[in-house]
Amino acid sequence: MKDRYALARYNGRARGYSDFSQLFAINPIRRALITILVSLALIAAPQVLPGGNLRTVLQLITVWFGATSIIMCTPILIWCSMEEAWRWLQRRLWPTIDQLDLSPRTQNLLRRHGFITIVSVERVSDSTLLLLSNMDTRTVHEIRRGINIWRYLRWQANGFR
Repeated sequence: MKDRYALARYNGRARGYSDFSQLFAINPIRRALITILVSLALIAAPQVLPGGNLRTVLQLITVWFGATSIIMCTPILIWCSMEEAWRWLQRRLWPTIDQLDLSPRTQNLLRRHGFITIVSVERVSDSTLLLLSNMDTRTVHEIRRGINIWRYLRWQANGFR
């Protein structure tokens, strides 16, 4: 399988392999929310049936499955929502070098040497950057230009304040 999407989707496994063991690996917030909503519908559905033994049996079964799903999926929904909020906060407070207009070679060089955020690259002097392997003056100028453009765009987005 040489398709990059398929490799990422199936973690390098063959296409016929099932993902049921990792049900919440992809889009966990959406899947947990849908499961909770379906469970609530399962709990409410027997209420519209006419009374009798069939309604009681269906109510017991659906409430059991609905409550079990809610109990299992609510912590997943809460945990994944907190993780997503933390990722958003990290991107907002410590923007990554992916936001800079850099060539793939330069981004790979910076990542290889442990520079993930823009702030970490800004704190390092040009002479220190030139000491890194495969780094030349052209690349340092590209990095500084990218940071200056990023700062200008950010300043412009804030209304030149």
